[in-house]
Amino acid sequence: YTKLLSTNLFMLTVINSLVYTSAALILKFAGGLALAMLLNRPFIGQRIAKALMLLPWIMPTVFSTMIWSWIFHPSFSIINEVLVNKTGVLTEPIPFLHNETWAMASLIFVNVWRGIPFFGITFLAAIQSVSVEIIEASKIDGASGWRSFWQITFPIIRPVVIIVMLISTIGTLGDFDLPFLLTRGGPNNATTLFALTAYTLSLSSGMIGLGAAVTMTMFPVLVLLVIAS
Repeated sequence: YTKLLSTNLFMLTVINSLVYTSAALILKFAGGLALAMLLNRPFIGQRIAKALMLLPWIMPTVFSTMIWSWIFHPSFSIINEVLVNKTGVLTEPIPFLHNETWAMASLIFVNVWRGIPFFGITFLAAIQSVSVEIIEASKIDGASGWRSFWQITFPIIRPVVIIVMLISTIGTLGDFDLPFLLTRGGPNNATTLFALTAYTLSLSSGMIGLGAAVTMTMFPVLVLLVIAS
């Protein structure tokens, strides 16, 4: 552990993991809550919208990551093709996976894209379980829809929100498939996370002790998260 804590790779891994997990959780919470509120309103094709919403979440990680690898490809990116060649909005292609900042942003974006459906459908189920009588009573008392949601609905669904955030935190903090398939931890270890660093040290570099130590450093954090919830 002393040797591990003295390495630049581990410190970079901690920073990357905190940035990745924090940003992804905030965006998934906000996006999932907005999506739940939107789907809670009746509209034509609501069932179809709910089914399509779940596609990013139920799609296999390997398959979806391969698609995003093609979308972010430096030479064949459809985004760069549209922004640079078709519309001329940009003069140079965006280095999605070859720039440290863009690589982390791309990784977070794909994680959020995959995670928002889980947040949205769970929040929607929690919102729909709130008694309609309570909401109607608040409206009669003069509460706006915004105030009614944050002062009545949200406190009621808070236990569900906490559990969903906890589950997502554990999964995001230990994410391996997405960073391994999309960026391989690059460029310059800008997107290496705990699980990926453990894999690199133990299996790729043969330093099994250091790899096991990286894995064990996650354990106290996860225990504290469970206790705090």
